[in-house]
Amino acid sequence: MALNIIAADQTLNVSAIITYIYADPGLGKTSMGFTGDKAISFDFDRGAHRTGELRRGAVVPVQQWSDVADLTPQDLAPFNTIVIDTVGAMLESIKTHLLLNATNRQKDGALKLKAQGLANQTFKQYVNTLISMGKDVVFIAHASEDQNGEQIIYRPDLGGKNRNELYRIADIMGYLTTVSTSDGKHERVINFKPCPTHHAKNAGALGGETGDVWVPDLKTNPTFLADLIKQAKDHINTLTPDQLALIKANEELENFMQSCAEAQYSSDVNQLTEALDKQHFYYQNMRLAMKNRATELGCTFDINANRWIDPPEFTGITDAQRDELQDFISERGLDTKSVCEHLGIDALTEIDQNTLDNAKAEIEKLAKVSMTA
Repeated sequence: MALNIIAADQTLNVSAIITYIYADPGLGKTSMGFTGDKAISFDFDRGAHRTGELRRGAVVPVQQWSDVADLTPQDLAPFNTIVIDTVGAMLESIKTHLLLNATNRQKDGALKLKAQGLANQTFKQYVNTLISMGKDVVFIAHASEDQNGEQIIYRPDLGGKNRNELYRIADIMGYLTTVSTSDGKHERVINFKPCPTHHAKNAGALGGETGDVWVPDLKTNPTFLADLIKQAKDHINTLTPDQLALIKANEELENFMQSCAEAQYSSDVNQLTEALDKQHFYYQNMRLAMKNRATELGCTFDINANRWIDPPEFTGITDAQRDELQDFISERGLDTKSVCEHLGIDALTEIDQNTLDNAKAEIEKLAKVSMTA
């Protein structure tokens, strides 16, 4: 039988996609899931009962991972959309299942590192199985609010490694929030265009230039999510494999750069390092951005541990050391203000105790230059 080969300049028909919606509590993300086409909700978060009359689809009340893992293709045959509510709770359910096996547990009861990798693999294999069955998959997640300087950032409430992996496999991803309209009303909107305040992804070109999709009253729009997914798939199916790959690569680069800018600790840099894919079109750009951020944070790479580590905590000089240093400066014919300017600090107390000798050496050099000037 001849192979079905689709050339790079031909469109690639996609029958199932992954949609990723995250939001603060109380905005109706669970109810929205039921507006998918012939939807069934895997209720890991145990909140489907709160949707009331908006619960239009079937529900699997998940108590343990086997409740989902044991479902057969025949069980899922009547459904076209699988809603995972929430995806964070699903990952925890898999980990709890693995903890039942003593060989996966550390002495403190936590999951071994190898078992954590198995949990992620189990998750990905299950999602891939659903996609191979032609099911649209919808990830529902809670949003977390993080601070990066003065900027507030909203992103899915998941660990960094899981968050990066879910972003990678999703076709479209949006942040559901509320905004105040010109007439003073509060309306819900899903932002599919990434920006400094939130993470998003939009291979389906939803929401036009702004990427904003306004959420109608779901009581009178019972196919809202189904229509949204169809619109995304219709657009994706106009693209060639090369075009789709380039769109995803650019989105992943933008998301990685945003994650680099948000990194605050060595643990964040380590997660970014683990997320790097040497086969990615923008691998070198991503690797350079990650290394630059590590340098900005003062992190160093431990070759033996194969991990980035945080810089030592700052311990400023004591008042006694400051007084001694002021005498040291005066004895060399200098003043404190010029020394601080030379060292690039506002006050002597900004000198770390561990670098006090280095600071004195710099002051000695400055004094010699001043004498020969």
